[in-house]
Amino acid sequence: MFKGVYHSGRLAALFALGLLISAPAQAADLQSQVRALVNAADLRQTDIGICIVDLNTGKRVAQINPDDPLMPASNMKVVTTAAALKTLGPDFVFRTEMRLVQPEDWKAQANRPLAGTASAPASGPVLIIHGDGDPALGDPDLLRLHNLDVEDQLNGFVKAAKSAGLQRVARLVVDDRVFDRDFVHPSWPQGQLSAWYCAQVGGVNFYDNCIDVYAEPTTRGQGAKVRLIPSAPFLPTTNRVVTGNNDRFIVNRKTDTNEITFSGQVKTRRTQATTVTIHDPPIFFAQILADRLGQAGIKVDAIARPDAEESLPAGRAIYAVETTLPLVLQRCNKDSQNLFAESLFKRMGRALTGAPGSWDNGAAAVRRFLSEELQTQSASVSIADGSGMSRDNRVTAGVMVGLLAAMRKDARLWPIFRDSLSINDVEDNLKHRFKDLKRQLTGRLYPKTGYIAGVVTISGYIVVPDGTGERTFAFSLLFNNFRAPITIGHIQDLQDRIILLLDQQGTPAPEAAVDAQKKR
Repeated sequence: MFKGVYHSGRLAALFALGLLISAPAQAADLQSQVRALVNAADLRQTDIGICIVDLNTGKRVAQINPDDPLMPASNMKVVTTAAALKTLGPDFVFRTEMRLVQPEDWKAQANRPLAGTASAPASGPVLIIHGDGDPALGDPDLLRLHNLDVEDQLNGFVKAAKSAGLQRVARLVVDDRVFDRDFVHPSWPQGQLSAWYCAQVGGVNFYDNCIDVYAEPTTRGQGAKVRLIPSAPFLPTTNRVVTGNNDRFIVNRKTDTNEITFSGQVKTRRTQATTVTIHDPPIFFAQILADRLGQAGIKVDAIARPDAEESLPAGRAIYAVETTLPLVLQRCNKDSQNLFAESLFKRMGRALTGAPGSWDNGAAAVRRFLSEELQTQSASVSIADGSGMSRDNRVTAGVMVGLLAAMRKDARLWPIFRDSLSINDVEDNLKHRFKDLKRQLTGRLYPKTGYIAGVVTISGYIVVPDGTGERTFAFSLLFNNFRAPITIGHIQDLQDRIILLLDQQGTPAPEAAVDAQKKR
């Protein structure tokens, strides 16, 4: 039964429609079937953009308002990752370096203008963290894949400093100038900036630019214990949590600061973290590294950050962390990590202009990519950010499918791009959204979903068996501005039925048909 219909009088008609869709494709063309599904769903005033292309023939087989600009939500990540692959190249590597500068190295700077304290001659060794905008530095999920945790990541920097014989650091300089210092996009939802999906974006990022907070009860009526991962004893925190009769734990970070207040009550020990974003990621990383160096017996006298025009000695690289582009693309698309998308976005801006990466030059890089790939078709696109969090983004279903088709034709980039998307028959990260759909699909689905308030989208590929070969469809299903009584579930159910319709367009291989006959 199709849950997307809320008028009980339509259920019988929809059941009949389901029988029609299960029949051979010849019974009705795809355009008619898709239109019938949409009409039966009765989404009222919802804005709809649908485009489906058979990539085996290059023909559009179904479309509804394919040229209407709509908010893509996280489908924007499909655009961002494709643009990053083309702009940065598949062999691109993010590299975060720790460089050691000795007092004598400042002599080479003698004739250069000094704009600030970061580049002033120092009385002792200086460590420079040279950022490259890597969103994966300290990422907890990627660390777990290698049986590591955040302290293991930090310990790599500390061990390198100890191996260099350091006992004191005159300055720890965080050079984050690969990006600008506008950490928050102006059109992101102001009331959600402490949520992990609104993590700030810096030239140096760490632990997804968040803190995980755990609360533990003590004696009823007494203060509860609060633990942070990663540990950050330098943060100004206020703990007002008490051990009580319920679990209502609240974490608030004051805007534009790292002043964090814990309040509410805890009854049971919390095993699920409450995650809060941190402010000014580059300085936060410098502070946490200085803390760990201090614990290891290496005193850090001061933390500094260079001004835009300061010239720093090159020094000597004593440690580096690298992350490949394909790994970042997968974290971006499979896990829909906004920080990863925005880092790619700004890094493209840096590559295009040579200036610090920003949302402006990142948008310019994406527009250039779309123009080169799709020519005039991309004229209706509006680019605000890389993740789709901004409600100022606009794409069309036709542009999305055109982009998907273009990537499919690029033999060099296609495997990397395809593998960055989720795969329905392999990965667990689809189990919630496609729990029922996965059991019914015969083909392989490579989707990217998207959601912000009033917006539900899905775009991608479905590959279905077709005799002795395969048939591939690229699709984009964009739904905007839905209102009650229409719900997310209504739209997702409709999207699922359209995907099932595409899945049924293939024909089984001859041996599969014989096997099916034997089972009757």
